[in-house]
Amino acid sequence: MKIHLLLFSLLILGMISCKTATKNKALNTVEKTFWINSAKLPCQGVGPMSCLQVQDGEKIEEGKWQNFFSNIEGFEYEPGNIYRIVVAVEQLPPPIPADASSLRYRLVKVISKTADKTLAITDIWLVEKVGEYEKPKGMGDKSLTFEFNASERRMYGFSGCNTLRGPITKLTETELEFGNLASTMMACGQANMELERAVSNAFSQTKKYKWDGMLLTLIGAGNEVLMVLRKVD
Repeated sequence: MKIHLLLFSLLILGMISCKTATKNKALNTVEKTFWINSAKLPCQGVGPMSCLQVQDGEKIEEGKWQNFFSNIEGFEYEPGNIYRIVVAVEQLPPPIPADASSLRYRLVKVISKTADKTLAITDIWLVEKVGEYEKPKGMGDKSLTFEFNASERRMYGFSGCNTLRGPITKLTETELEFGNLASTMMACGQANMELERAVSNAFSQTKKYKWDGMLLTLIGAGNEVLMVLRKVD
């Protein structure tokens, strides 16, 4: 009889401990909704790594993506898609290892998964037309080409004499804007300088774009065509 009472008492204590642990875990857990961008970017944690890009607003805002250094349990990420997910965030009890996060992330549900159409501009493009220049050639009879990287929000290329590079500050399915452009400082002839000025002006005035398979058209605020580029095979 005493053995039965002892076993029963241990069972009750185990149930109470389990309920207490579950309650404490619930108290330390909150649910958050995240946007996950379509590409990981290089980042520096304990060492070099690739980080998910996340933000937690009601809608996606340009320039608000942040590196996410942790793992989300149960989340199967596929590059090229933008996700909206609900995640349970649990505050872990001490001790926490020095190189570990104090938070545990677990997928609750995927609200949406949408292919990122802006990635279509990621490629190398040949300038077919810019301003009044048709199929322009730069110094050494070299064609003007630019590489756009939508994931990393940057562009660079040959503008006629110098190398031109800069950030992509806004990119949606219809809108495209570039930030301050930087150029090498090689001395050029007058004709090449004028061509480079036309290229720089086109990028700085771009507000929209149209992508049609092999062609990419940069468009100004007044719907004027600023530059036409063709995808390099």
